Amino acid sequence: MSSEAKARGERFLATLQSVPLRIHDNSLKFTERGEQPLTVHYYSKGKEETGEGDYFVELNDQLVENMKGSYLSPDQFVESLEGKPKFNGWKEKLLGSYLGKFGSLAFFSKTKNLTLNVFHGSTNKEALSISKLAAQDPNNENNRLQYQNRLSTIINPVVKAPSNSPLRIVEDCLASGDTIIGVIKTLAEKTKLSNLGTITIDVAVASTQGILLLKKFAEDNNIKLELNLGYVAFGLSDGEKAPVGYDGANYITYPEELVDELTTLFPDRVGELNELRKYNYVVGDMGEFAKRIPTFAKVAKWEQYRVDSHGQGGQDIDRLPKFNDKVGQHLLYLTNGGYLMRAYYNYFNNPDGEKELSEIVFSAKRRWTKEFNYGVLLKDVPKEIIN
Repeated sequence: MSSEAKARGERFLATLQSVPLRIHDNSLKFTERGEQPLTVHYYSKGKEETGEGDYFVELNDQLVENMKGSYLSPDQFVESLEGKPKFNGWKEKLLGSYLGKFGSLAFFSKTKNLTLNVFHGSTNKEALSISKLAAQDPNNENNRLQYQNRLSTIINPVVKAPSNSPLRIVEDCLASGDTIIGVIKTLAEKTKLSNLGTITIDVAVASTQGILLLKKFAEDNNIKLELNLGYVAFGLSDGEKAPVGYDGANYITYPEELVDELTTLFPDRVGELNELRKYNYVVGDMGEFAKRIPTFAKVAKWEQYRVDSHGQGGQDIDRLPKFNDKVGQHLLYLTNGGYLMRAYYNYFNNPDGEKELSEIVFSAKRRWTKEFNYGVLLKDVPKEIIN
């Protein structure tokens, strides 16, 4: 990260104030499939790919341009979040090694439209282990076991947090936040889930940029968002210019400026924290590390709650998620990482399967496309929830 990253962060904050993110007008342009699925062309890992979906939600070009490759310092984040500096001592807990539980948070903030519960410090031991593992091969099942084991500790208090929201979205990673915006826009436009005034979002790790984007979105639409978060990250990757958009942009990173601040703030951890300079990404590709680990099902007990075929194996048809409009809260998971999040949620909250749940699973992928520029491509939204 360079001074350009800081400049982009400042431009992102300025753009965020001026760009509307309203659901019920054309500020988030919405396109739906006709008789045939929407077909888009995008670039991934240097190759042109073709994708199909049912809906596409476009985001503002200027906002997207200033978000990628950006860095927001902890002070910038907190002042943007609350409009003023926080109480003394907040930084040590938010950035430190603290591992929390419900009722004992690393950080808390409440504004008119956003309640933010952060359970763990950004450099807790599990988070640092995840960063090291993220540099390893996700196709190795043992690597995935270690990764998922540490992630289970992070997500445990997050998914156990009580919520009465009609909609609860359980996600692995909130990098840029735009996927969630595309999902909520689509639910409002096309589904019977009309009670979207209060929404809970559970997520293992989130960038400051994604959190602030969701705050603005909640304000523009008068939605009450409750964000239960494992820990906060501060930088996003720039990616490489592709024929369409940027390949590899908006992965969560460790900016040099952040590591400098960490080593100053925690002088007794200098050696450990300087190791972060070796790692490109905070969590890597969580969708790849979320693949199944059937060999270790006796050890990784959440694997017993997997019913999907992500990685290997077939679907367990009898236990697939089912929408139930008679249940007061609907749980929403986004593939592919959402399959693991669903397993964690059931393992920690419903181990015996006694609770009647309403579950929704579909695909929502952020894409730079030839057809619609940048936005969110949604696919396989269950027919049961469509208007």
